Amino acid sequence: MELKSYQTTVMNNLTAYLNSVNVEPDLFAAWKNYWMKQDVYVGFGGVPAYNNAISGVPHICTKVPTGGGKTFMACAAVKRIFDAMPSDKPRVVVWLVPSDSILNQTIKNLSEVTHPYRQRLDADFAGRVAVYTKEMLLNGQNFSPDTVREMLTVCILSYGSLRIDSKKKDVRKVYQENGNLLRFAEYFKDDDVLLADTPDTALIQVLRHLSPVTVVDESHNAGSDLSVEMLNNLNPSLVLDLTATPRRNSNIISYVDARELKKENMVKLPVVVYNRTTRQSVIQDAIQLRSSIEQQAEAEEKAGGPYNRPIVLFQAQPKTNEDSETFDRVKSMLVDMGIPKEQIAIKTSKVDDLGKTDLMSRDCPIRYIITVNALKEGWDCSFAYILASLANKTSTVDVEQIVGRILRQPHAKKYSAALLNTSYVLTCSNDFHNTLDNVVRGLNNAGFSRKDCYAAQEPVPAPMPEPTGAQMEIPPQAEGQPDSFDDIVSAEIKASLETQGETGTASPAVNEMVQAATQQAAQYEGTMNGPANSGFLGGELGTMLKQNAMQPQFAEGAEKLRVPQFFLKTVPDLFGDEFSLLEPENLSDGFSLSGQDAKISFELATGEMYQVDIQEQGEAVPKYKRTSKLESEYIRAKLATMPQEQKIAQCTDMICAQINRNNRYAAAEITDYVRRIVGNMKEDEIAAMETAIPVYAQKIQKKIDTLEDSFREEQFYRWLDSGKIVCRESYALPPVITPAETTDSIPNSLYEAERDDMNPEELNTLDVVVGMDNVLWWHRIIEKKDFRINGCINHYPDFMVMMKSGKLVLIEYKGADRDNSNSKTKLKLGRKWQDKAGDTYRYFMVFKDRELGLDGAYTLDQFAGILKDL
Repeated sequence: MELKSYQTTVMNNLTAYLNSVNVEPDLFAAWKNYWMKQDVYVGFGGVPAYNNAISGVPHICTKVPTGGGKTFMACAAVKRIFDAMPSDKPRVVVWLVPSDSILNQTIKNLSEVTHPYRQRLDADFAGRVAVYTKEMLLNGQNFSPDTVREMLTVCILSYGSLRIDSKKKDVRKVYQENGNLLRFAEYFKDDDVLLADTPDTALIQVLRHLSPVTVVDESHNAGSDLSVEMLNNLNPSLVLDLTATPRRNSNIISYVDARELKKENMVKLPVVVYNRTTRQSVIQDAIQLRSSIEQQAEAEEKAGGPYNRPIVLFQAQPKTNEDSETFDRVKSMLVDMGIPKEQIAIKTSKVDDLGKTDLMSRDCPIRYIITVNALKEGWDCSFAYILASLANKTSTVDVEQIVGRILRQPHAKKYSAALLNTSYVLTCSNDFHNTLDNVVRGLNNAGFSRKDCYAAQEPVPAPMPEPTGAQMEIPPQAEGQPDSFDDIVSAEIKASLETQGETGTASPAVNEMVQAATQQAAQYEGTMNGPANSGFLGGELGTMLKQNAMQPQFAEGAEKLRVPQFFLKTVPDLFGDEFSLLEPENLSDGFSLSGQDAKISFELATGEMYQVDIQEQGEAVPKYKRTSKLESEYIRAKLATMPQEQKIAQCTDMICAQINRNNRYAAAEITDYVRRIVGNMKEDEIAAMETAIPVYAQKIQKKIDTLEDSFREEQFYRWLDSGKIVCRESYALPPVITPAETTDSIPNSLYEAERDDMNPEELNTLDVVVGMDNVLWWHRIIEKKDFRINGCINHYPDFMVMMKSGKLVLIEYKGADRDNSNSKTKLKLGRKWQDKAGDTYRYFMVFKDRELGLDGAYTLDQFAGILKDL
């Protein structure tokens, strides 16, 4: 099961945030840095400031609507999280859930080796995954210090097992003395971590020492003071919330619009809401609409599509006493209407006909489920299409909690029939506006909005005015709907179903519903796709961005511009395309560490010492960045008992594991290279290495990166000469840019406002450019998000300038404060790009002073003279 495109974006956002945490000194600075890199302000008009509810612990969530695969994304996030942490950090996850139903479901899914969730974890951790229930942990069942160090340990617990008033914690087993966990108490050395007034053998003490990554499922249920205390008691290293509707004080690192899910066929949108005149009509039309959808599903399956059996959720009168007699009446009513008993199930807080039934199985006959609000979190069946409310006309239609249950798209597949890509709500209400509001609130609770909902019929106001010829006639019985289910089934409905049959010809009313749904689905599809070149970002994040379009006088020409970039010639694909945009990583093909220089200085730099010191300071410093007494002492004690040769081998293995976390290199090559480096070490360096594995691994990684960069540069120019790399017109300027800091004070900018991050020397250079009569427009290139000269490195010049002659100029400015660490590489690449791009393109590297320049670069005065003649 591969990540969808929006899920990949969420994962990349997670990695970017964790990188910010590891670079910045505290969580507040990391939060601001993360969002500023995405051109989003923190504070008024942007994302809220970081909420440090659990001191020193990154506490984050993503905002992904219901049906977006949040649990699968959480599984995919685990490796990324641990990859950002110190290599000696125990890989322990505590997965918290709010209810028994979700607890059982999560245990089943993460334990079953054939389930996509477990398969993702197994793939990321080489199959070394252990899943524990609370009972297994309390019994010490295959749970020990050794297993924790060797495996990914996933502990699945309910809120209730941890969330309790501290004065009463002795009644919870996780807080009680436990002889099964004595080995952990003997193993741990850091008493500062211990929870006060709690036995050191208690499970909670074990978890605190392990400082687990904590996943909080349905985290909108965990906002109380007791829930915060529950999380603090775990002493987590990071908290990841899973919810479609984060609380206002949540630290959201990624926003996904509902329409991204629709594009990936993950949900059935839009939701089409029908208001009928009677509850009899709701029942009859729900039955026949379901039949129409099933006929489409059968036709799709015959054409090669997946099996699909549409289901109706009948929602009984809200606030009805949930006794079995009431729901048996509804079931009997459906049976009287000709529905086979085996196709009907009751699911309430007291009655559960579903049990462990696999609703997705072809052998399962269930097509109708009667409930009130029992189908909330933890219940999931993508065959659910129709929510039919049996509330009387004067009752509030309470669909907020279960409308999300009908949104999920079967098998994440887009059907050719619009009916199969849409979900439906049928109601009977005098106040349809209020009903629609309730449906929208239900969508909001699932992470969707009003734009994802359509009313298929205009609301009928109450009280009703005198009818006219243009108004709909309301049957007399609509004035006062019966409150008793006994009165719902009329002879008219029975006769209709007997005449037409459930699978027979649909009534005119149902045909109108089908036509309306098809029309609304087409309209939604068109709105969702929108103008392809509009460029403006929608969704919640879009409102936080300063969106600046191209200035109209420049837009027509700029939109047609395609700036050349480097491409790699490949074997033609299915569409005949034999070129792919070159990435620096492509140039590592053939790179080997065999025979490479293995000499490195391991003297501890002042900056590294400072970093270690600063990590021990302040309440907002992430806990996982601090030195782990547990692991450092464990490693020191373990190495002390080994002979020198075995000790070196053990250190080598640990360094290799840290360097090759993502399997970037062949394991044998890394091992051989690290062994050669260690073989060159002095005795005092080896002694220091034993307690500084991460520092040594980082230095070796930097050495490898330097060697690889050099290889890529040689490979790039070699492939250019051989014709394997070509330069082709490619890059299209975006219709809209979204820099957080902008300026519109400099004339002739391509966009309404440009990024305002220029230092005085860059501004001086730009003043020279815009002062030229032959300049048409200029644009400030945005690092990592804009045009790049893609070669052995990705080079983002400072400015792009269009001359009135049609020549496009790229300018890289180097001020007096810049060294020449990579200027030479950039200059060589830029000039080669100019040669290959053609006569209408120019590249200039401009230095403030001649003595700072490189061969082929210009001073500002020299550059101004050349630009004047272009």
